[in-house]
Amino acid sequence: MIPHRRASLLLACLLSSTLHASCKQETMTHAPVQEQHATDSLRKDAGENTKTQFDDEIIGELRQTMQTAVEEKTLSGIVVMIERDGVVGYRETIGLADISAKKPMRMDTLFRIYSMTKPIVAVAAMSLWEEGAFTLDEPISKHLPEWKSPKIRVGDELVPAKTAITPRHLMTHSMGIRKGDVSPRQHLRSLGSFSRELAEQPLASEPGTRYRYGYSIDVLGRYLEVIEGKSLDVILRERVLDPLGMSDTEFWIEDEDDLERTAQLYTKSEQGSLRLARSKRLLTRKPKAMLGGQGLLSTTDDYARFCRMMANGGSLDGNTILEPETIELMQQDHLKNIKRTYGLGGWADGSGTYYWGGAAGTKFWVSTPDKAFGLFMVQRTGYEPPAEKVFQRLSRQALEN
Repeated sequence: MIPHRRASLLLACLLSSTLHASCKQETMTHAPVQEQHATDSLRKDAGENTKTQFDDEIIGELRQTMQTAVEEKTLSGIVVMIERDGVVGYRETIGLADISAKKPMRMDTLFRIYSMTKPIVAVAAMSLWEEGAFTLDEPISKHLPEWKSPKIRVGDELVPAKTAITPRHLMTHSMGIRKGDVSPRQHLRSLGSFSRELAEQPLASEPGTRYRYGYSIDVLGRYLEVIEGKSLDVILRERVLDPLGMSDTEFWIEDEDDLERTAQLYTKSEQGSLRLARSKRLLTRKPKAMLGGQGLLSTTDDYARFCRMMANGGSLDGNTILEPETIELMQQDHLKNIKRTYGLGGWADGSGTYYWGGAAGTKFWVSTPDKAFGLFMVQRTGYEPPAEKVFQRLSRQALEN
């Protein structure tokens, strides 16, 4: 790879209900004890300011929950981070990234972030939007002609859609297609063939009338490719990743040495023990199609920089990725007219809170009014351990008025 506490309890409930998206271990240690100590040191260095920013009792409960999850082997390892206005409230690495190799979780451990790719692609898209490259409500067929005449399945008939699919529909999953509706066969060949084949499938609903979670951001990625004349990985690198210093975020592992710090993906066996779900070596293959809805790998440190930029209103370390007004636009509820709640590229209700998660259990939230964010990084599939909902609830409650 390239070298406000604002309605906290309500949000916690929403977080818990919205995100859905065997190797025998001889000793499951809290390997990186130094990371816990690092958090304590950072907070001490920040002085009395931390006392007005975080609830130590809640952080203690959160820490104990995370440690218990690893001790009870419901997760192989966890990295957790909470920050407000540049002050770290909690940062800890617990357990193992690779059980058989006894590799500890670290802040630079690489994770499959799956759908946490979507907000990054949405930010890249909105940087182009700021430049006037497209409008949110123009037909995507302007650049993707395969989407010029979509049809909707009504019973046994196919009828022309009355509404053109737009970039806003793509960023809010309201284009009319969800993952369960179709299964493109050629998406591994190229992002262009993926879009063309998907466009041949009938829509399940009129664009803009239903929230159907699925391939929308993948199509958005292709939309950006045609506008820019570059592949999506290059667009993300130039517009988001490099300006933010996210050198460990990429669609594949180019340097095999990075396999050593890549977390294995685990599931549960019939007996309830953790077992390997998918080898990390597969991640060394460069994909022919850079899937903007699901393809990136990243580290806690890298994704924290993305969250910090969002929390700061679009800028980080002197680099402006988006204007504050654009961040505010992304955090508005764009589906109120159909009685759903969603922003551009992630969940948002207009309060300044924005969040999403990935299929392997990774999660983040950003509160721009608080200049705060939280990150929960794990690698699991096929089950949801209790620690995930506890993080969603307690990480927000740790912010005091």
